[in-house]
Amino acid sequence: MDIEDLGPAERFAAGAIGAPGSRRFYLEVTADGALHSLLAEKQQIAALATQGLEILDAHEVSSDETAVGRLIDSGLQISDPGDGNERFRVGTISIAMAPSELLTITIESVDEDDALTFVIAPEQFRAMATVALDVVASGRPMCPWCRLPMDPTDHECPARN
Repeated sequence: MDIEDLGPAERFAAGAIGAPGSRRFYLEVTADGALHSLLAEKQQIAALATQGLEILDAHEVSSDETAVGRLIDSGLQISDPGDGNERFRVGTISIAMAPSELLTITIESVDEDDALTFVIAPEQFRAMATVALDVVASGRPMCPWCRLPMDPTDHECPARN
């Protein structure tokens, strides 16, 4: 498998399309003017955001919070590529920190026949992670008894029979 090196990414975003309970989650990378939409699982988005922030904190990488805020305000919403029009479904995601404090993200497809890698600044990652964690948290509410997501119309709780 060849890994396509996109170089420095101009934009890195994560989000969801659709209503809670039937959302499709995506990572979007824009590099050299080309948009790459990658279908992901909600848990992958949450893990990428959480673990990436932990890596930045563990390496004591500081970020320009004004720049992070500007990136968030500039719009990190994702566009709907249409079901089946994404580049690939995400399998594994790797994060590496360079001595320059830039992050190298490598994402492989679930069937390992496609992959891409790109470089982003810590501010880009923090902005993506902030938005991604908000999107993940904005899903269906959790049932207080069974801790499963509740459907908006009905919830047959297995803990309340």
